[in-house]
Amino acid sequence: MSQNAITTSTRNWLGRLCLLAGAVAGVLACEEPKEIGLPPSTPVDIAYSDTLQAVRSTVLLDSVRTYNTSQLLTGSYTDPELGKVKASAYAQLTLSGIPFTIQGTDSKDIPTARIIYDSTRLITGYSGYFYGDTLKTQELQVYRITEAIEAAKNYDINSSVAHESVPLLRAMIQPRPITQDSTRGLRLRLPDTFGRELLALANTDTGRTLALFQAKMKGLAFKTAQTANAALFGIVPNSFVGVYYHIEGETSARLKDFSFDGGRFNQVQNDRTGTALAGLTTGSGLSATALKGKSYVLSTAGVTTKLTFPGLDEIRKNSRVAINRADLIITPKITTGTLYTLPYYLTLAEVTTQNRILRTTPTRLLQLVPLPQTLFDRAEVSFNSPQAVAYNTRTRSYTFELSGYFQSILAGKTPNNGLAILTASTGQLGLSQSSPSPDYYMTDRLFQAVLEGDASVKLVVFYTTSK
Repeated sequence: MSQNAITTSTRNWLGRLCLLAGAVAGVLACEEPKEIGLPPSTPVDIAYSDTLQAVRSTVLLDSVRTYNTSQLLTGSYTDPELGKVKASAYAQLTLSGIPFTIQGTDSKDIPTARIIYDSTRLITGYSGYFYGDTLKTQELQVYRITEAIEAAKNYDINSSVAHESVPLLRAMIQPRPITQDSTRGLRLRLPDTFGRELLALANTDTGRTLALFQAKMKGLAFKTAQTANAALFGIVPNSFVGVYYHIEGETSARLKDFSFDGGRFNQVQNDRTGTALAGLTTGSGLSATALKGKSYVLSTAGVTTKLTFPGLDEIRKNSRVAINRADLIITPKITTGTLYTLPYYLTLAEVTTQNRILRTTPTRLLQLVPLPQTLFDRAEVSFNSPQAVAYNTRTRSYTFELSGYFQSILAGKTPNNGLAILTASTGQLGLSQSSPSPDYYMTDRLFQAVLEGDASVKLVVFYTTSK
């Protein structure tokens, strides 16, 4: 395994040491002795380690949950390092919170015979997310789902539900998620037979009740044909199927919409044939040495870098230690061009020895490393405020503060199994992990990062030891 030794700048070292000594003295003066486990008369040393290491490997996670994601991912592209990537979305149709009734000016239901069908459109809005070349034309395929999406089921990126073999529509599209027409999205004609079936439910028990309606109209699947060097793009869940109709004797058209903001999930497929990760299997890992010094992050596709810290166990054996500060600095390979950008944010999740991401009980929150100021006591509340670190364009890196995590390991409260790097959503950073869909942090969009060489992951650790 590639071992990324700690490097510490010697510039202004004396000044830094004095400042750190003053800070530690302040802590020892203000805190109760039990906070660091030392009696008042115990002499302490301030030190930094040049032996603590971060060991990298690339792993394939056993599961990446994606139910109720904040956007519908669709499209495909060819990753320059990791092969073919394709996303498909499955979404229920809903009644938009309003029973499907058609009323006249007197608030009475209009007889079915007076309701005249006009046309049906698939009307989507772009979320603004894309990855790859949106100038490349792709074939969008929309299918009618024949299997229910169940709220109690844990859908992940490998999941799918049955759909009809013949698509309701095929259309060649060029997504425009950030151009002037981005708010317009797509306006695609759906078959009249489908629209008439929807309209026929008006003023019926099935049209008035969401459960009955979704048993009849289970939803739609969004797919694309695999296209090299194209793009993934996001569709907002409040996109909808719009049925246009008019009432006999009236001149103005009416619209009834059926949105996709019910149950939904994304399927993300990654064909790594012919790449360095062709032999990667679920739960397994490939060392950075085996990958010629590289490790990879594509966490929404289940591929990511796992970091382990074997030196912590040695420190714990030799002395009583209090971690004063521990900075983990991740410096990915700089991307070329503008098609494949680095993640805007990264976060770190605890994993098992089998490379499964740990979750709390009973609410099953991801056990992400919390903010530095958060008390890391292993209670579920500790994971409500995870560190989501932005990419620093000046240093070209991400810096995590891991003193609480490391101290918890040294205290025997946290297993030293390592951390998985996850890409975090820019749109969900304000949400508490106690929200209904905490997995937004890793599954609502896809970004790639490559860590190359020992310098790609560094640790700078300061600690106090007792004599």
